Amino acid sequence: MTKHAARRQIQRLPPLYNAVMRIKLNYKTLLLYAAYALALVALNSALPRVPFSLGLCFAMLVCGANIIAAPVIYALSSIVNLDWITMLLSLFECGFLTAITFIYRRTGKKIRFEGAAYIAVALAPFIAFSRWQGITGLNFAYSPYILKAVAAVAVVLFTFFAFRTTYALLFRLYRCRLRPDELICIAVTCAVIGIGLRNLIGLHAYICVATGVCALAVRLSKSPVALIVACVVAVPCAVSELDLNHVTAFVLITVAALAFAELGRFAPPLTVAAGCALYLYFCGAYTGAVASTVIFAIMPALCCLLAVLPSEKGLETVRGLLAVKKVLPRADEEIYKEYVSEKLYRTSEVFREIENAFIALDDRPDDLAMKKRMLAEAKQIMCANCKRRDSCADTKVYRGFSALIEAGCLKGKVSFVDLTSDVTLNCNEPTALTETVNRLLYEYRKTTLEAENARSGRRLLAGQARGVAEVLKSRAVEFCRESEDYSKLEKKIVAELAAGGVSCPEIRVRGRANKQITLTLVDCKNFAPVKKIVEKTAGVKLMLKDKTVYDGQKSAYVLAEPPAYDAAFGVAYAVKDNEKVSGDTHTVIKINEHSFLMALSDGMGSGEYARKVSATAISLIEAFYRSEMPTDIVLDTINKLLCFNRDERFTCIDAAAVDLNTLTASFIKVGAPVGMIVRKGEIKVLESRSLPLGILDNLHPTTCKEQLKKDDIVVFMSDGVTSAFNGVSDLYDFLQTLKPLNPQSLAEKILAAAKERVLGTPDDMTVLCVRIFERQV
Repeated sequence: MTKHAARRQIQRLPPLYNAVMRIKLNYKTLLLYAAYALALVALNSALPRVPFSLGLCFAMLVCGANIIAAPVIYALSSIVNLDWITMLLSLFECGFLTAITFIYRRTGKKIRFEGAAYIAVALAPFIAFSRWQGITGLNFAYSPYILKAVAAVAVVLFTFFAFRTTYALLFRLYRCRLRPDELICIAVTCAVIGIGLRNLIGLHAYICVATGVCALAVRLSKSPVALIVACVVAVPCAVSELDLNHVTAFVLITVAALAFAELGRFAPPLTVAAGCALYLYFCGAYTGAVASTVIFAIMPALCCLLAVLPSEKGLETVRGLLAVKKVLPRADEEIYKEYVSEKLYRTSEVFREIENAFIALDDRPDDLAMKKRMLAEAKQIMCANCKRRDSCADTKVYRGFSALIEAGCLKGKVSFVDLTSDVTLNCNEPTALTETVNRLLYEYRKTTLEAENARSGRRLLAGQARGVAEVLKSRAVEFCRESEDYSKLEKKIVAELAAGGVSCPEIRVRGRANKQITLTLVDCKNFAPVKKIVEKTAGVKLMLKDKTVYDGQKSAYVLAEPPAYDAAFGVAYAVKDNEKVSGDTHTVIKINEHSFLMALSDGMGSGEYARKVSATAISLIEAFYRSEMPTDIVLDTINKLLCFNRDERFTCIDAAAVDLNTLTASFIKVGAPVGMIVRKGEIKVLESRSLPLGILDNLHPTTCKEQLKKDDIVVFMSDGVTSAFNGVSDLYDFLQTLKPLNPQSLAEKILAAAKERVLGTPDDMTVLCVRIFERQV
């Protein structure tokens, strides 16, 4: 992008300077230009034939007002002077400044301090041709040209105040707290407009309007701020009459209204109306004709009635907007972080205690006690009613019972061949004895299986409790970690955004290794140039992570450092002949912003049953890894869950968790066939030495860490693919002939080669490829 194009992009933001405010037919636009027109009329009356209104017109153009509407309204407002020469001068002035503004907007430049020179040039015809002869009684020079030159300088100075006022009211009011210099400029501009209004409608009518403004200020602020408003609206009276008693009168009326500010919506306006009537009396408003006396008796009540109309709810809304409440209060945020961290840590302790409780209760069944109980029950059943009971006590028959039970525990069932001589020589009912022992052995196996299942369940729950405890504890530590102090960087970003014409009332930078910047913008339509400014100031590449819209104008943006690398994946699969679905399942998911997981599950067998097993394993792996639970707990949990069934359900797992910043990959292979890392000039083989999940209760997966490189392709294959090749060497030689760039293309070529070698699809076949590449922000 060229420098010229970049400037144009920044101009398309909702900037605070030199923007283009397109006219939209709504009440806001109508109110804006109506207020602009009234202000122009008042300024034309401030000092008749002196174009103070030109300063406001130029300020509106610089701040982005419509290039047709603003000058047309200015030209029409000059009619109030009732002088055709003044009207012609106004046409030249607005035409010249409009042309200058048009050129700047087309070139994408900003009008800066050279604006004073442009308005001075626009005022040159005023000095040369205007009929204005100065102020009566204040002519300090004999030459009218010198007087008009002084008036032109005053117009140029007023333009500065008008620009700052327009800038503040259009782009900063309701969005951020106004600065003291902006408040001063607003006061000066309003005072000049007030002088024109006073000259236009007369002293007595102006007093009524000004006191109505004071009443509204008292209701809105309910604070001494209303006194500042009173002083500002009193300036026109004091200047026109050269009497400071007017300021005193307005201040006293406002103080009286503030005394009743908390007594409801009617008390302050009524107080102001009474004070205004008294004020008008001392100004001689009631000494004229009866009609004027009646009018000036009614006007204070009418003007102050306007201050009664706004409801308290509406005023509260305006107060909220003027207060510019922070969306990201840091104190509350830190308190909340501490509270949540404490809760997370305490909850992790609960789960740790649950783990300890399950471990404490994890006792194996006592085989010796079980055998003794079976022996006692066998004695009770066989010998309770036997006539030889007393004589058997002196023989070794019970030793034979013990030997028979021991043999049954080893074999699972006894027969006549397991009877020892101690039994055959001394027991009259060997058949009943074998039946009794077999029945006891069945109950023994049932009890042992239930106890072992309960024990496996306790160990599973203990492992889960440990995993949850570790996750919660790590989150608690991360949450309560002390934030870095980025206050200087925050101020710098806000300053750079302001220079680019962007209003950013709030900003927060956090993070050590990976910065995250949260900022609130006002009326942002195009975020791309804003992002470039923030990136340049912070010195890091950023990506938009989240956006929250608070109201029609404010939006919060979250920028975060992206990972250095990214990944693209491709998959190719084929269903076993005469089957409808594949028993293989794969996934590629994002663990967090800087890492991802790829996994391939091969359910043993084929069809719907195998797919159900592999899909279950993949779903569990996805859920556990997203929660960032320790890997050993993840695999152990899935293994035990697959073992908890009456059928033989097992699956092979190939998984890899890859860090996209360091390119460190953690591989886990459980009964899976070989995997490959294909890189330029090298192929690395990854093999598994463990049984699939769901076969044995104790799991010993094959794990390893590999350092990946840019443009590496990780390849996972199900056994239907690898078995089609004549061993690993055949697969290795085939991959050597390829020049893989696209992971999807590589997966399709491997699958096609496998199907070609076995002339069909005798088993489910799946190839999953993921390519690592450098991220372009």
